[in-house]
Amino acid sequence: SLNSQTSYWTENFDFGGEWTLQDNWHISEGKLHFFWYPQLNNFDLTATSPAIQLVDEAETLKVRQFLEIYGSSSPSEMAEIILVTAGEEHLLWSHALSAGSWGAPTGSNLDLDVSGFAGQIVYFKFRTHGPATYQWNKWDVFELQLLATFGNDLAAYNISGPTVIDAANGGTWTLEVRNLGSQSQSAFTVSMFSRKFGELLGTVDVEETINPQQSVNIDFDWLPEFAHNTLLYAEVSSPLDEFTGNNFSANHFVRVGPDFDFNVLLWNNDNGINTVICPDQDDLVRPTVVLARALNNAGINYQLVNSLPFDLSGYDIVIASLGCYCLS
Repeated sequence: SLNSQTSYWTENFDFGGEWTLQDNWHISEGKLHFFWYPQLNNFDLTATSPAIQLVDEAETLKVRQFLEIYGSSSPSEMAEIILVTAGEEHLLWSHALSAGSWGAPTGSNLDLDVSGFAGQIVYFKFRTHGPATYQWNKWDVFELQLLATFGNDLAAYNISGPTVIDAANGGTWTLEVRNLGSQSQSAFTVSMFSRKFGELLGTVDVEETINPQQSVNIDFDWLPEFAHNTLLYAEVSSPLDEFTGNNFSANHFVRVGPDFDFNVLLWNNDNGINTVICPDQDDLVRPTVVLARALNNAGINYQLVNSLPFDLSGYDIVIASLGCYCLS
């Protein structure tokens, strides 16, 4: 089952990387992108990854992509994904533009078998060729993942629990530990940390056995000493673990509130235009929406207004959104 595999390498095109890009291929806005313009005839254009070391347990290349096609010529233009190793090219997948578009606009997953090249240094090449780029609209590659199944692999997943507490009462958080390997696991250690001051909050030695593809929940109690904001994260460690890239959980925001109340004013001054991408939900929204979401997540009460009050003396904090201003 692909659900039991470990994603040990990911390319999400956030930083561009060391890809080799020919004409009409670009990396921008978190994707590898081929565009039909400028129009070229009798073209053969590629985007090639940097060298990648496949682990001995490598099984699958997962590609999340969308191909939007305008038409086709005869012979049809082609889209191909190629694996290159030791100077030889191996075709993993091909799609003729005459077959129409492929995938959803936000990307659909394509699973390609790379187990026959496990342990080798490879390159991945995205190639399109044919009579005219005019028949394309675009080819968007959003993410690449290499998946493998290790014998022993424990992973720390998301932490669940409160995001707002007070220092007097503290709270309890739960870490899910998953066994992604093919062997049962036991006798491992889980530790919880706070990023604010880099402190260890607690350690639990777990003797419970986790079978392959199963998980166990580990609880942690924490009583902070004073009000502050922090991020909690956890680590799972085992002497048998063969892959450490998933041993740390994602961050979990926690606000330890003060023992007094304060008044916050949020002034909606962004002209009602969606101009920013929310870093948490990844959607295009107005600046005020992002600010309100942050305050809500932190458990901070506020008053939202569309016009700035004449008298601000009753507020401890005033936040103003500054969005796009349009004279028209």
